[in-house]
Amino acid sequence: MTSTTDAEVAARYGVTVDEEAEGIAEPWNTDGGNIGWIAAVSEWVGKAAAWLTLPLLAVLGGSALWRSLQLGSSIVWAQDIGYMIYATHFLLGAAFTLKRNGHIRTDFEYRKWSVRKQAGIDAFIYAFLFIPVMILALDVSLEFAKASFDQRETTILSPWDGPLWPLKAMLPIGIFLWLLQSVSELVKSIRAFRANEWEPSSV
Repeated sequence: MTSTTDAEVAARYGVTVDEEAEGIAEPWNTDGGNIGWIAAVSEWVGKAAAWLTLPLLAVLGGSALWRSLQLGSSIVWAQDIGYMIYATHFLLGAAFTLKRNGHIRTDFEYRKWSVRKQAGIDAFIYAFLFIPVMILALDVSLEFAKASFDQRETTILSPWDGPLWPLKAMLPIGIFLWLLQSVSELVKSIRAFRANEWEPSSV
């Protein structure tokens, strides 16, 4: 089942998508069964983070234009700002991607399993592997962010010497959102295991 957004984009550009071949129509490829408020937060933050591509393109495009016009070798702060924006985009979009089942999965084997096996393995991975690792990562990232803020850390990759601590602050925020969504995915998997079916998407 595709989302309304997917259908609208496909129709707008006249693109025909083989849903079965692309794995879109597979029953597990849905956000149905998630914890509602967590899914809503992941969706909102992910869509908001998508707008970061505009300033990212502006910075990288402006820097390239600056060099092509031979106004200088490069804009000193462009590279630093570029990777800061990109990193923030990635961190804030990770939970959204998980909710939309956008992370890489070995579907060629997974699709052969029964619903209970799919959901059971998913639940095991989230409960005993993914979530514990994310909790550990959140704890470590909080220490990194605090140390960076206390030191007012700056970049060392360019003469710009810009502030690095705002980017370090994004790390625990992104991991926390990812952790929340993984809890939601755990609940989704448990529901599917009990019902022996994946809940259809509400989108």
